[in-house]
Parts: sequence; structure tokens; C-alpha cells
Amino acid sequence: MIDPATGALSSWRVRFWDRPLDRDACTAMAGKYEALAALEAMPTGAAQDAALRAAAERWPGCLRESQLAGPVRCQARRDHALAGMSAPERSRASWRAAGAAAVVLWADLHPLLADLQAWRRATAGKGGPAGLLAFVKGSPAELRWPADPALLVRVGGPQARVRMAYAWLAAQAGLGLSALNLELFGREGPWDARAGDPPPVP
Repeated sequence: MIDPATGALSSWRVRFWDRPLDRDACTAMAGKYEALAALEAMPTGAAQDAALRAAAERWPGCLRESQLAGPVRCQARRDHALAGMSAPERSRASWRAAGAAAVVLWADLHPLLADLQAWRRATAGKGGPAGLLAFVKGSPAELRWPADPALLVRVGGPQARVRMAYAWLAAQAGLGLSALNLELFGREGPWDARAGDPPPVP
């Protein structure tokens, strides 16, 4: 259970929007959108397949973003990321106010998904949320996740699956899953709510 006296989740939410999006993240996001645009232009075949695999490995979830958000939205996101590479660093809240919340949210979601992939490869997914947190402990990834497995279970459910990364990001950002998905993909769909999703944490 979340102890309301500790403000565990509320402190994550405050830090999320107050933290600046650094230039390295902007560079990575600009590179991603450039890679996605290049993929769109490639003919189907072995070379495109290899490029798709490379993009999915580097930015987990990017192929789904490309498919659902579409090239026009991805181009706009690329423009925001390119501008952020040379502008003074500013808070995530400022990016959101400028209509570029998707850049911020994807910049945080890709590493979360990569953490889950690395944990699954190393452990075959053993140990659930507690196992995931034990796996990242002592690494830079530890800072992306809560220390308390109970908080992660409360937010994302008892199974450490891809959807847990979305749920944890949504909880940090103070968004429901449907609102998060609308920001990420620019559209609503059947992925917004699924059986077994835990109720939103206030």
C-alpha cells in the first residue's frame, strides 16, 4: 500500500514535471524521429527489416509510435527535439505547455521499456516487480523506478510486463493511462484500458 503520509507518489510527480529535459535526451529523440522518417522511405526488404530491428532495440516502443502517431506528428516531435538541442534546458512542464509533452514522455518511456527488456533477457522475467527492482538496483536505471515494490505493484499490477512501464510513467506524470496514450500516440484506441489494469492511484 502507498502510505499517504510519505507522499511517495506525489513526490515522483513533482520531480517528473520539474526536471529539465537535457540536451542528450533531445539529441536522442531527434535521432529517433530522423531514423523513423528514414525507415518510412526505405523499400521493403532485408535492409528495412534490419533497420526496423535496430530502431526497436535502441528505442523500444518507437515502431508502435511511428505506426499509431503517424509521420506528421513524428515530424512535429522531431522539430521540437531539434529545437531543444540548441535551446536552454527547460522543465518538462515547459515542454508540455508548448504542446511537446510526447517528446518528454517518450524520452522517459524508452529507457523504462529497455530496463524491462534487459531484465527479461537476464532473468527470464523471474521475480515479478520485486525482481525487476532488484535487477536495476545499483545501476543508473535504479533512479527511474521506485524503491518500493509495493508502490510499483499498486501502480502497475503484480506482473512486470510492458504495460507496467506505461503505468509507472503515467503515475509519475499524474496522467491516467488513456491520457498518457493520447499524448504518446495522438489517438485513442483499445489499448487504453485492459482487463487486469489496477485502478488509478490518486
